[in-house]
Amino acid sequence: MLEPNVLLIKPSSSVFLKSEKTRAYFNKKLRENIKCALNRNNIKFERLEQARIRLYLYAKELEKCVPILQKIFGLHSIALSHKFHFSDLDEIAKQAVDFFLGRFDKADTFAVECSRTGMHYFSSQEVERKVGASIVREFGLKVDLKNPNKLLKIEIQNDIAYVYLDEVKCFGGLPTGVEGNVALFFSGEDTELASAWLMLRKGCNVFPVVEEKTKKVDEAIKLLIPWNCYRKFALTEINELEKLIKEREILALVKADTDVSKKAFKSYAELDSRYKLAVLRPLLFYPEDKLKELIRIVKSGTSDFN
Repeated sequence: MLEPNVLLIKPSSSVFLKSEKTRAYFNKKLRENIKCALNRNNIKFERLEQARIRLYLYAKELEKCVPILQKIFGLHSIALSHKFHFSDLDEIAKQAVDFFLGRFDKADTFAVECSRTGMHYFSSQEVERKVGASIVREFGLKVDLKNPNKLLKIEIQNDIAYVYLDEVKCFGGLPTGVEGNVALFFSGEDTELASAWLMLRKGCNVFPVVEEKTKKVDEAIKLLIPWNCYRKFALTEINELEKLIKEREILALVKADTDVSKKAFKSYAELDSRYKLAVLRPLLFYPEDKLKELIRIVKSGTSDFN
């Protein structure tokens, strides 16, 4: 059984569908965020390689990297994969079968999915048929193209192939930091955690503004640190807001308001008139059930998010 030797990282569509110049900037920030998160968790890695729509992380303890990188915004998914060089289709099939060994149950069904870049004498469909037939012959498993228990993926780039089974879904969005800085009014409430999470996912650096620094605020803000590439937050008291705006070039203010009544909107307008900056309210009209799930995700760090 072949062991994973590289972590295959897929950026979110919000990153790789941008123009060439914008994508280069987003990928640079994404690499910075990944390295920051790993360094702050004392995880050593050999290198982080950049391809057009992929990142490849090489480290001795790849498994430890997975739960950390799952919380990095700007990523679609990550997968423990095995990288190898090949000379022909037979070599791809052999390596794929060796990797598949020990990673299934006898009752499992399976399918093979292949994608390629570069010039080859075979098609992606031929790879799928060849590898699939080899697995059936070797292990006697049944093929199920619509709903397999195991989906073996093969990505081929010129004379290099990556094979993997299980993808860990991440939370998408934009790399934190690409959209500038915002100041969030924060007192430790769950809705404020959700608002901060959404702004981080939108690519903003978040600077919490508090009435006073209390134990409740300190404990609440710790929940957001893993979502901020494990960077700690600098708390600013409300009387220092103007200084923060100037020094950090704050682009907008953020409040965790949820009330959508006419009376509430009048109070919002009154409050907004006190500031020169725009006031963002990301939770307005946010469905209650989704808000509860979002708060649970922020606190637990698990589950998919759409």
